[in-house]
Amino acid sequence: MKKWRCTVCGYIHVGDQPPEKCPMCGSPKEKFELLTAKKEAEDKRTGEEEEAVFNFDADVLVVGTGAAAFSAAITARKKGAEVLMLEKGASAGGTTIRSGGGFWTPNNRFQREQGLEDRKEDALRYMARYSFPHLYNPKAERLGLPKNDYELMEAFYDNSSRAVEFLEGCGALKTIQEINWTGKPQVDYMDHLPENKGIRGRVLYSKNQEGKLSYGFELVRQLEEWAKANGIRMLLNHEVTRIVLNGKGEVIGLEATAEGKEVRRFRARKAVIFGSGGYSHNPELMLHFQRGPHYGGCSAPTNTGDFIRLAGEIGAKLGNMAGAFRAESIIENVMEYPDGSNNVFYIPGDSVIEVNKYGKRIMDEKRNYTDRTMLHFVWDPQKAEWTNMLVFMIFDQRTASLWQGFPPYPAQGQGEEPAYIIKGANWEELEKGIVKHLEALSEHTGGFSLDKHFLENLKETVVKFNAYAEKGKDEEFMRGEFAYDREWTTFPPTVPQAEWPPAGSKNYTMHPISGDGPYYAVILAAGTLDTNGGPVINSRAQVVDVDGEPIPGLYGAGNCIASPTANAYWGAGSTIGPAITFGHVAGWNSVSEPEKEMG
Repeated sequence: MKKWRCTVCGYIHVGDQPPEKCPMCGSPKEKFELLTAKKEAEDKRTGEEEEAVFNFDADVLVVGTGAAAFSAAITARKKGAEVLMLEKGASAGGTTIRSGGGFWTPNNRFQREQGLEDRKEDALRYMARYSFPHLYNPKAERLGLPKNDYELMEAFYDNSSRAVEFLEGCGALKTIQEINWTGKPQVDYMDHLPENKGIRGRVLYSKNQEGKLSYGFELVRQLEEWAKANGIRMLLNHEVTRIVLNGKGEVIGLEATAEGKEVRRFRARKAVIFGSGGYSHNPELMLHFQRGPHYGGCSAPTNTGDFIRLAGEIGAKLGNMAGAFRAESIIENVMEYPDGSNNVFYIPGDSVIEVNKYGKRIMDEKRNYTDRTMLHFVWDPQKAEWTNMLVFMIFDQRTASLWQGFPPYPAQGQGEEPAYIIKGANWEELEKGIVKHLEALSEHTGGFSLDKHFLENLKETVVKFNAYAEKGKDEEFMRGEFAYDREWTTFPPTVPQAEWPPAGSKNYTMHPISGDGPYYAVILAAGTLDTNGGPVINSRAQVVDVDGEPIPGLYGAGNCIASPTANAYWGAGSTIGPAITFGHVAGWNSVSEPEKEMG
């Protein structure tokens, strides 16, 4: 049987004659060339041997089109490799395109230019302390961490700024340092830990054409533009269904289903790199691996944990499977828009609190989104319930007006309020509204309901909070005592003419909740940015087997692997920073791989 290659897109057709039209790019048969015969590998499937025909080939195959995948593809391409990207979705960008788009990058060039010293030993202590507090020992070898976990953190520090500067150097990315509303380089999410030493300026973003800070869509736009201009082939609507091995157990390619129909085989002469996202949209994996109930999130709906199954089939070691990057989500939005982005990253405003079903505060509401969400997984051993499975964001008209338009507060005077906003003229009416909304949600929440003492406890909680606000000191949760609270999540109102903070304010993160209604509530649940557990990689971004040995020709980066961060969120961009870094490491090392034999 003859083999014909489309000279436009590389598609390979098997048959006596070329097709009338290329099924991939539509080129006429005149664009096909006859390939010389060569020995093809054989594999065994369903008990029978058949000729292993690859429709496409490249030096490096990359799965996904988010930050990790593009970083890997661009690096490999810049180093001279022929690169082909496979994307499950109908468009490029993955979860990155939905994100804020920041990337946490210690010891970056902006810090160095500003004279901000970001030493490796300090950064490692901070990362180790935050990610593994139960193991952390500053006097122990590797700070008390297992060898591979420590080496991954080392590799991240060593390569994060290098990866960003590589992308900048080849023209794939323009970056800018985040300066917050106070005029300072941004702080980390646990700036107050002694190990952090108050280091600023680690947060970078893409810089748009106006020279301003931009978000995930701009990051993807820049990376995708470079990829297309530099010969990286990208195939959308291709769901990878199998990792192909040769007789030596080396990864030599992939099988994918195109448009949900045709099975196509892709040859990787050197390596395969996965940057395909987590498993947030796989209900079975979420149920059996996560530490408690989750409702929605902001990851791409194609993120169903494919790499976990595919790599597991060939013996990959799995890690951090209960891990995720998290943020609270508006549960009623999740029910209506399950594939949408429904997270509440910040609790803006000052006259606002969060309470549980008992009407009691459970946290410093200004903490970062991923750590705040961890409090939803408190278990009551007497009542056999998730005490904080749903919590209630309570605020008054002051906060609703001053911070209007910043999620989840709607802009006022623009029609009906969103259905998730619960309003009451007084506390009694607000409680009735919450009860009504909970009843509508009951089939999705196991009948979760308010405690009978909710209202009286809520009133007491407000009195107590107001006293703290007047005094300027939160005696329960220390709200406002940290730079993160003051600079990240308590920012000036969206109403320009507002005088803020009020004259004489002792702690502008808190303001007494009004003694008069109306009052508002939003029901919040735990959600994910995306999960971050999966196949384990080493410091070279190679996927390892159950014995810790690299699987030849297989690499991973981003949310589809066991994240080097574990459950910590070191600072803004703790998803994309490691994704770009280990994507770069994977792309760099993949090019040095020897070409694999087919048989």
